[in-house]
Amino acid sequence: MLDSIAAQSEHVEITRELRAEHRRGREQQARLREQQHNCELSLQRPEYLTPEQKDAILARYGEVTRDLNAVTRRLNELERDPQLREVLEREENVKIARAKEAASDKGDAETDWPEPEPLTRELPSGDPYPLESLGAVLTGAAQVLSKVIQAPEAICAQSLLAGAALAVQGHADVEIDGRVFPVSEYFLSVAKTGERKTAADRAALAPHTKRQRDLQQQYADQIAEHEADLAAWRKARDEALSSQKNKSREAKKQALLELGPEPQGLINAILTTEEPTYEGLVKAFVSGWPSTGLFSDEGGRFIGGYGMDPKTQLKTIAGLSKLWDGSPITRTRGGDGNILLYGRRLSLHLMMQPEVSDLLFGNSLLTAQGILSRCLVTQPQSRIGYQLYKETDVYRSPAMKKYYARLLSILEASLPLTKGTRNELAPRRIALAPDAKQAWIQFHDHIQTLMQPEQPLAPIQGLAAKAAEHAARLAGVLTLVDDLQAGEIGKVHIEAGIELVQFYLNEALRLFSSAAISPDLLLAEKLLAWARTRGKPLYLRAVYQYGPNAIRDKETARRIVSILEGHGWIRRIKDGAEVDGAHRRETWEVRS
Repeated sequence: MLDSIAAQSEHVEITRELRAEHRRGREQQARLREQQHNCELSLQRPEYLTPEQKDAILARYGEVTRDLNAVTRRLNELERDPQLREVLEREENVKIARAKEAASDKGDAETDWPEPEPLTRELPSGDPYPLESLGAVLTGAAQVLSKVIQAPEAICAQSLLAGAALAVQGHADVEIDGRVFPVSEYFLSVAKTGERKTAADRAALAPHTKRQRDLQQQYADQIAEHEADLAAWRKARDEALSSQKNKSREAKKQALLELGPEPQGLINAILTTEEPTYEGLVKAFVSGWPSTGLFSDEGGRFIGGYGMDPKTQLKTIAGLSKLWDGSPITRTRGGDGNILLYGRRLSLHLMMQPEVSDLLFGNSLLTAQGILSRCLVTQPQSRIGYQLYKETDVYRSPAMKKYYARLLSILEASLPLTKGTRNELAPRRIALAPDAKQAWIQFHDHIQTLMQPEQPLAPIQGLAAKAAEHAARLAGVLTLVDDLQAGEIGKVHIEAGIELVQFYLNEALRLFSSAAISPDLLLAEKLLAWARTRGKPLYLRAVYQYGPNAIRDKETARRIVSILEGHGWIRRIKDGAEVDGAHRRETWEVRS
């Protein structure tokens, strides 16, 4: 009994200490954000600063940002503690109750309209991206891209890491105790328009663009020779059969065997594609380049395209899952016959806006099928409004030159192919060094304990179950970027892969739970924003005639209006009101 009381007392004391640390952290975070904002305000008027003052402010800004990242990381760690989270939720409920009580005591007209309930939860801040885990080549490039282009660090890192995975995926697989993992990876980057996603991706894929142009030029140069070779073969075939006109079938067969097979078509090398159907990917893999990337800075085009139409969605995501796994591609169709393809690799990077990601992450089919567990996702804090122009050519920076040269050399290296084939990859297998394997096993087992019921990773069991494999894949990518001929993966690289995966696990916890939002709630937010711009009472006909595009019928309009009314953002006007030159029987006042 005494031991139980002592343990409970110790638990209370630990929770109290965590709460005190959390309070101090929040206060420090607020101070640092204010200091960061002050630096940004100063830098917005550079014409009033001397070079020395500007350098001093930039140095201070860097110090404050590093301190803020460290504090934010620690706060996120604290807030994952179940006991502290319970205390914080209890305190928040008390604040809400007191606020309602205070409002009810005012007794004025405003209190007749209760405080509205939020339609969606505000997305909490994420952890800083662990750039230092990307290795010398990618880390330097990510830092320069973020500094010059002013895109969030996580967006720059995703683009570079995806580009690296595409470059190396055909050369090697990771093998652990007979388990073979490709080093292909799937990435999803979520950011608003204006975050400079496209600029970051364009810079990261510059070596791929160069290699693509070179391959296309080679293809164009070979077309005339191939057509001449094919025409000569066909002529020789006709002559061979003509000379055997009165001969036996066996003699004709022998003449054709001596002639040899028809010249094969050229390999049209397409390194990246934006919005193919799964059928299109398969066709490309039949006679095209065996290592491909599905990359798009407008991921909504793919998500909303034919391949993700309700009728074809399951086939598309099942096919993408098999490609991530490195499984053979199989297809049976009446017109095209049977297809069985080995040795193909696909990496993916889709950039999209939050509205698109909400539809993607909230899709129960995608979650159940498992494609999202194969994706590494980030949605960093917006930098819009603080993207000051940098008079620097990012492509001339030493770090980007190093990245460009390294990736281009990898892309120009000959792909290992199965003997006797033109486009079937035969990647070698690289194992983990003994100490790297031990670190990987410890991470694997630790993640398993965190997936148990009521444990932190239980809500994202699908991704967590593949966390160790993701870590091995990322470690393989980083290893091959450093040394394409590496014979094993060392502890430094496996620890870097683990660090990166831990970031993505935290992002998944933050994003996927917030994305489980009804599409109607998202539509209600759009309607509320539109209604506020009108400055007049709301009525149904105005909603479905002039409101958001997704509301174009009376039934939908009434359903979304009911959501806003239920959440307290609008309230019905008794007996209606005169709006837009006519008396409207059903009208609602909009809360400003």
